[in-house]
Amino acid sequence: MKRIHLFEFMDQPWYPQGFRRIQTDYLQFVTTRGAGHQNLIPLFEKALQQSGTMEIVDLCSGGTGPWVRLREQLVKAGLHVKVTLTDKYPSPEAIQKWTKTSQDGIEYLPQAVDAMSVSTNLKGMRTMFEGFHHFKPTQARRILQDACEKGVAIGIFEASLQPPQGPVIFLFSPLMTLLGYLFATPFIQPHTWSRFLWTYLLPIVPLVTCWDGLVSFLRVYSQNELKELIEPFEREGYKWEVGQASTGTPLFVFTYLLGYPV
Repeated sequence: MKRIHLFEFMDQPWYPQGFRRIQTDYLQFVTTRGAGHQNLIPLFEKALQQSGTMEIVDLCSGGTGPWVRLREQLVKAGLHVKVTLTDKYPSPEAIQKWTKTSQDGIEYLPQAVDAMSVSTNLKGMRTMFEGFHHFKPTQARRILQDACEKGVAIGIFEASLQPPQGPVIFLFSPLMTLLGYLFATPFIQPHTWSRFLWTYLLPIVPLVTCWDGLVSFLRVYSQNELKELIEPFEREGYKWEVGQASTGTPLFVFTYLLGYPV
């Protein structure tokens, strides 16, 4: 599998935790502004019913991803899920800024969790939003193999550029990111001097996010690449689905990989 796999700052263990927190807070803020995740609910319904669970273990959760809104949407659809957020570099304090109502049914584990080696104590459907592209093919296969062999459902969801506007959006994405930080930062909690320092006075984090964003677009697995990844794990009793779902905008589309026992 030929892939462009440049490095992202967020993947590096030496990347300062303070910068990581500012960046994940921004990404979480932007993610929850959109309404497109509701288009994934039929996929969740299918996988949860087939695997007989109402528990979700989210991997590579970062600053919590879309879950503050997505769980509410799932509950409204009749799926009263319990969500456990995990990350290799956990940020459990991220949910403290939510209202008490939003925190219901969601917890963030303070212990580090490696997506390639998930403990059997963490039960439920595994999910990953905007994190799968961080893994090289051999690592990505380990994530999928672990879910398949343990008979648990897994959902991989990544926003990718929608043709034919994709190349234009790619070129202008750094400017969009910088403007996003400029206007969004005053609304991101908590308000700290470091957030404003590293965003406005010394805009290191916005510039790093520009780089990571460009690299992310280049690293997202295509549908054909996802199909190639799951080939070794095609077996009776476990079903894989690869497809796309609307993000609610004409600029991006969700590329997804769904696996579940049958």
